[in-house]
Amino acid sequence: MTLRIGLIGAGFIASVYAHAARQVPDLQITAVASPHNAHTFAERWHIPAPYHDWRQLIASAPIDAVAIATPNHLHQPITLAAAAAGKHILCEKPLAPGVPAARAMVEACDRARVHLVCAENLLFAPMYQRLAALVQQDTVGQAYLVRHVQAHGGPYADWFWDIDRTGGGALIDMGCHGIAAVCTLLAAWPVAVTATLGRFLHADRTPADDHAIVHLRFPGGALATIEASWATPGGADQLEVTGPRGRLLANLDRGPIIEHYREPSPGEPKSPGWQHIMYEEAWQFGFPQELQHFVDVVAGRAEPRFPGTAALRVLEIICAAYESARRGAAEVPLPFTSQLPRAIDHWRATT
Repeated sequence: MTLRIGLIGAGFIASVYAHAARQVPDLQITAVASPHNAHTFAERWHIPAPYHDWRQLIASAPIDAVAIATPNHLHQPITLAAAAAGKHILCEKPLAPGVPAARAMVEACDRARVHLVCAENLLFAPMYQRLAALVQQDTVGQAYLVRHVQAHGGPYADWFWDIDRTGGGALIDMGCHGIAAVCTLLAAWPVAVTATLGRFLHADRTPADDHAIVHLRFPGGALATIEASWATPGGADQLEVTGPRGRLLANLDRGPIIEHYREPSPGEPKSPGWQHIMYEEAWQFGFPQELQHFVDVVAGRAEPRFPGTAALRVLEIICAAYESARRGAAEVPLPFTSQLPRAIDHWRATT
């Protein structure tokens, strides 16, 4: 049976979903909603039903579920409406700008008995999955140091600069990936967090952090470092695990790749040099696999690998990290309770 999905949002990540969905036989995007370019998007990706308003899509589109690919502040109202209509939900990370909204999302989906799955695509990236399998096979022994880095030179859309729409900066935008990855790898939740934040490259555009270094301490003593950055030209996406018998390092940006060297065109001052081209980026970053998993969850063939409850816990850790940065990188015990509407509010009082 084909799962019919309504895609809410028509920006960059929505295009990734539309591309990835072509690799999932039992999934069809039957509708898309966007106040800006729904019709253009629908024509490009051959989606039958475009809507200007996501409310109309939920009320009348032929769908079984929604995939939310909007700015963060819209995740809660869309989720509440979709749950009330009995639709299952795949929601982009972070779950919401702050814990209260995220908690309301989880509770609404529990009451409606619909699945709320957070779109942590890196959990399905083949390279990271292979690294996790090697850890489980005791290749390096009991892991005691884990490091994840995800970095680039800045967001792809202007809404990321607005903390009312995002809930924070690089930490909430990208740190959630690293936290989810290391906690899943270690099959544990941390007991304490410390964090240091910076505003290096984009201070003129946003009051938010554009670089974050987060340290997590786990039961039994294992440590993890998550680095999330909008201030790293050239970018990075790496996962490293160290144990008593060795180390594992997965560089998602560098493999598998096609290496391309290009000589300068007429008038160019110098050679562009070597470039590294991913031959199937969506697959390498786990998006088709994530969509197939969502199909399997809704069909009852799988348990969610990263349900809303896990995404809520990640958001609590992010709030605690902002709190730690406010206190001068003091250790903050976990779990952490937050009642503030935006995660960054735990840091903003002193910035």
